[in-house]
Amino acid sequence: MIKVTLANLKTIDLSPQSSDFATDVLAGLEREQKSISPKYFYDRRGSEIFDQICQLDEYYVTRTEMSIIRSLSSRIDANQSPLLVVELGGASSYKFRNLLQVLPEISAYMPIDISRDALFEDAFALARDFPNIDVTAVCADYLQIESLSAFYPDHNYTPMVFFPGSTIGNLSEAEALQVINFCQKILGGRGYLLLGCDLVKPESILIPAYADKNGVTANFNKNLLHRINNELGGDFDLNKFRHVVRYNQMHSRIEMHLVSTTRQTVTVKDRMFTLAAGESIHTENSRKFTKDALQRYADACGFSIDQWWLDERKYYALALLRTGDPHWRFQMNP
Repeated sequence: MIKVTLANLKTIDLSPQSSDFATDVLAGLEREQKSISPKYFYDRRGSEIFDQICQLDEYYVTRTEMSIIRSLSSRIDANQSPLLVVELGGASSYKFRNLLQVLPEISAYMPIDISRDALFEDAFALARDFPNIDVTAVCADYLQIESLSAFYPDHNYTPMVFFPGSTIGNLSEAEALQVINFCQKILGGRGYLLLGCDLVKPESILIPAYADKNGVTANFNKNLLHRINNELGGDFDLNKFRHVVRYNQMHSRIEMHLVSTTRQTVTVKDRMFTLAAGESIHTENSRKFTKDALQRYADACGFSIDQWWLDERKYYALALLRTGDPHWRFQMNP
């Protein structure tokens, strides 16, 4: 087979350390409040189920964010300064492709993700479809990146970090601050952060988004146990767990749990764990934001909120954070 190369594509593998699924699962099941990180949802089957979730009527997040991005085409005016977009978790360029329709000033794209094969395959397709875009795909834990100059030593781009999907809501407050500070560092004190934020709203809207009537999200949650069974020799009986969603008003977050319906003992990697009836495994948080809450993060990390775009229902925000003087301006059209 002939390997096709593209002049506008560069792939870089920084060999990120793969987190130890077994170690993390065993440690999580030892805790008083049993928990497993949501990053383990996304094996191939989990990713396929999540794609189904994004099509659900109840799950507004993805389509609302895309509607905001698409609407910006008639509301943003900018000069012709070249723009470099750095996407955190960029194994799929679906959202970037929409952004590209809005901002033709984009000249370079640097997706960063730990999923090497998916990242490089998608980057190849993007570079093929957009030969005028300089694509540099970096397989890494994005916190590994020290600066952009190592990848673009001679550029005169204005950099913009793109962190969509309200992924920041899946992080703890400390983790969110770490990521925003990381963005400040790689921007070198001059550039933008385009950030998707799901907003605080009534529980009657939030709960169905994570507990749909067709049980797709329940399958997504239980697939975590299916993965443990397949990869770690677990013996979870999925029928003995139910998907439970709670809204924690004090912390403005949705919590997903897998609740044991009976007292049971499960085995993972030859270690036994007992769950009481009603005991849960906490699998995800999804924090919701207000503008004031995001402003506190911005202030703590040296950013200002330059723009704050909402959908018509005010369910979701796309926030443009600015640091320094990027010499590049988004302006609202009249």
